[in-house]
Amino acid sequence: MRLSHGLGLSAFSLCAGLVVASGGFTNDITKVISMLGVGALPASFITYFIADTKSQRLLNDAESKNKKAGETLHKVIREFDNCKSKLATVNSQLETVKDELKEARSTINSLGNNKLENTGLIAQLQAKLNQLSTQTQKDSQRIEYLESETEQWEFNFKSLVETEANKRFQIAKSQELEKIYHEHDSITSEAMQLFRRLQSWGEKVAHGHESKAQIIKSLASSYNQNLDQVGEAIASERQNYLLQIELLNERIGQLQQQLQGDLVEPVYGDFGFDINGKIANEIARTLFSDIRLALSVKGFQVKPDGVVDVGYGYSRSVHPKAIVEAISKHSDTLAKKLGLFKITSVRKLEITDCILVCYRMEPAIKADEIKLMVGTPDEFINYVTSHPIRYRLIADPGVGKTPTTAVMISEILKAGCTRGNTGKGEKVPHTLVTVSYPGAVGSLKDSNYPLEHFLKYGDTTAAIKSFDDCLDDGNFRVKNPTFAANFFQIWAWDELDNTLNSCSEPYKAGENLKKILKQFGHNNIGWIVSGQSVMTKQIPGFTNDDRSLFTEIIIGIPKIRHYLNTYGKGKNSESNLAKLIRNLDAIEEYIDHKNELVTDDARLLRVALVVDSRSPKLYFLPNLDKVSFNYSLIEETKRLARVAKSPDTGYTRLTGDTLNPSIASTDTVMSAASFSTIGGSRQSDTKPYCPHCGHANLTVRKDKRYYCLNCKKITVSNKIIWK
Repeated sequence: MRLSHGLGLSAFSLCAGLVVASGGFTNDITKVISMLGVGALPASFITYFIADTKSQRLLNDAESKNKKAGETLHKVIREFDNCKSKLATVNSQLETVKDELKEARSTINSLGNNKLENTGLIAQLQAKLNQLSTQTQKDSQRIEYLESETEQWEFNFKSLVETEANKRFQIAKSQELEKIYHEHDSITSEAMQLFRRLQSWGEKVAHGHESKAQIIKSLASSYNQNLDQVGEAIASERQNYLLQIELLNERIGQLQQQLQGDLVEPVYGDFGFDINGKIANEIARTLFSDIRLALSVKGFQVKPDGVVDVGYGYSRSVHPKAIVEAISKHSDTLAKKLGLFKITSVRKLEITDCILVCYRMEPAIKADEIKLMVGTPDEFINYVTSHPIRYRLIADPGVGKTPTTAVMISEILKAGCTRGNTGKGEKVPHTLVTVSYPGAVGSLKDSNYPLEHFLKYGDTTAAIKSFDDCLDDGNFRVKNPTFAANFFQIWAWDELDNTLNSCSEPYKAGENLKKILKQFGHNNIGWIVSGQSVMTKQIPGFTNDDRSLFTEIIIGIPKIRHYLNTYGKGKNSESNLAKLIRNLDAIEEYIDHKNELVTDDARLLRVALVVDSRSPKLYFLPNLDKVSFNYSLIEETKRLARVAKSPDTGYTRLTGDTLNPSIASTDTVMSAASFSTIGGSRQSDTKPYCPHCGHANLTVRKDKRYYCLNCKKITVSNKIIWK
């Protein structure tokens, strides 16, 4: 039983091995089992057979993995060989790089030696260059001296030539005159002989003629006398007849006009000693003498507001509208002749045939009433000095924007600026002022520019550059708050709108300026700008909403009216706006009356509207003579600022001792000194150019004036153009 079982097992194993070896798996096994018969095999054999099949499958898997591992190993060996070859290549390249590095080091060493040698050579060349520059200056001075000496020699030569020419001319003249005199004497002697012979003969003839002439003259005299008497009598009689005829014609004409209701001459009223009655009669007399308009004085009335109404009758043949127009055109001349303040109106009364002429002897508004409407100049100054420095002046040309700016800066420097450019901040120790005016170099009007001491940007190119400098100043203050706390900076841009319009990209420049005004307002930077346009949107890059960046000051009644018509409703109710406009009419009359008495233009009465955030305010502006600057203190402040900004002082080490004038050394100031003014002064990154020919070949004379080597003209420093 065991033998058969063993044989059967061996046979099965052989069959199974053949099947497995032939590549069969589960399906083949199933077929073998079905051939042998499931019923003939025991359960243990089947279990063993299945287990042996799994082992064989695992063995096959191991062989496949072993095969793959072999392939991977060969691949790794190939990669290793490649890496070894690449490593050898890299080693060879590394050796090459080392050789090149040695050559580079040797080259650097040789260049270092050459640099040392060239440094010495440069020093020698620099010394020679300085020597040549000194010699050039001496030669230039020698050339100038020789040129002046040449001019003197030319002048002396011309004088000598003229003297010699005059001398020879006189000699030739005397010789020629001597010949002429000799010939004249001979001719004169012959003429005298002929004259004596003629005279003796003429005396004989004259005696006979004289006797005859006496007879004729006596007869003619008596005849003419009688003829003149007759002519005078006839002319006198004729003149009398003509005069009587003319008088009769005039009388007839007057009678005809009176019959038609016309006036031949003025008819005056009898008002006694009343001054208004006399003025009414004088108005009629003046109109008749000036424009031959005959009126009849009917009466007058004095109103409570001071206006005097005078009624005049007129000729029926003349239309009343023509009379009103004639008197209105002549009203200004009439008021000046009679010493009236103003003829307020001329009109024809509707209820009767009467022309009404209304006049004032003085303005309607009184001095006490004007104080309720307009603030005093001192109140204007108090407002300017106690509010943030961010003003925009608007006025027509010639009204006084620049002088008003000068007054404001003068008073601000006296009062001092406040920390953070706020109304209630503490006082800043020092104040700097920088002015940009693009018309300073070429303007003929502003020969004495009131802010010339602060002028740094004197032409259009320099004025455009001022915006970048302001931006740099603001960034510097942000990084150095100690400096900003001790030095307040005021930027004054005169003709701001023209400056921005001159930029290559006006709107971009305007946007950059807006960033400056918005970012640095509390870094102790203030600004005063001026222009002519009421409309803020006319400034490139700005809109009407950007008016909040400024406190606007509008100068002059016409400009104020324009502003109120444009922006008035946004700041006032309709009733207040109407009241303000009415007040402007009365204020204008008051100003005109006062200015008629002023002979000094600097003392003319001027009014300005300050657009305050709460409500607009009217102020009389201070006199332009009020401008006064402490130039020594201004220069000392500039010096302290230069010391504070100098590298030796250090931006972060500003203390009270550093800013004290008595402690700051002169050497430090001189080392930190810089030239101020662009377009009128010197700047480290610009060059001076001649304003006459545009060349940069300039030399500085001992009197600090510039001499152009191209056009030979001498120019003062504030007229030089810097680019």
